Amino acid sequence: MAVPAAAVSAAAGLRVEVVGPVATIRLSGSGDPGSLGGLGSALDDAQRRMGGDVRVAVLRLGGQVPPAADATPRLAGLNKQGLLPPSSARVDPAALTGGYRIWRDALERLTARANLISVAAVADIAEDVGTAVAVACDLRIFATEAGLHPVWALGGLLPGAGSLTRLAEFLGWSSALDLCLTGRPLGAPEAARLGLAQRVVPRPRLDDEVAAVVAGLLATSPAVAAEVKALLRGARVVGRSAVPTRAAAGVDSRGGPDAEGEAWERTSMDLLDASRGAAAG
Repeated sequence: MAVPAAAVSAAAGLRVEVVGPVATIRLSGSGDPGSLGGLGSALDDAQRRMGGDVRVAVLRLGGQVPPAADATPRLAGLNKQGLLPPSSARVDPAALTGGYRIWRDALERLTARANLISVAAVADIAEDVGTAVAVACDLRIFATEAGLHPVWALGGLLPGAGSLTRLAEFLGWSSALDLCLTGRPLGAPEAARLGLAQRVVPRPRLDDEVAAVVAGLLATSPAVAAEVKALLRGARVVGRSAVPTRAAAGVDSRGGPDAEGEAWERTSMDLLDASRGAAAG
């Protein structure tokens, strides 16, 4: 077994379990922007230790507690004033930006790996970090009550935790802008209509639906599955009309500046300055 049956990184908010050819990755935590580097490193480490015998990765988002009765944004990782918590406010701006890039590169490697099919199981409302994970996966299965709700923009930070360009690819730039700037959640039915969710099922059936999809994926030969993913992903890259993303392993496919990374650096520095000013006052 390439990965221990229970490889736990509690500090990073990530837990990995492997049973045969299936890895299950559970993400938890507050979604503090300052935690992205640790979370990305843990995800990268899990991927490196997955041998070729692991063919499917199921990334589970939510499901530990019932979703909130109201849809009021919680500004995950930010306080009520939209400022970073003290733990992040003390972070060096370069470290915050570096952590963001580690996180985004880890997600890109998950997407780019041809011999691994990733499935997001979205049990309830996924905010910025959960949204980034969901759109990085190859397939997405939503519970009926689930949805995407990136809220960091409401607190003064670039939303989506590195998923803006992917959201533009899936939704079109106008719908992506609406989702990221207005605070309006994207519910499961709308996600299915737009092609972002491949399955929408009642929450009690989510585990069974995930198991059925995984069984279907494993019924295909590994070689054929890898060829199909590589070809379809290549067609998506060639045919994309939205903002380009990096092709693989953190490399910018445009051969130039990383626009989303630079925007993150600018907004995070502004927010850090505001947070420090509030703390000093």
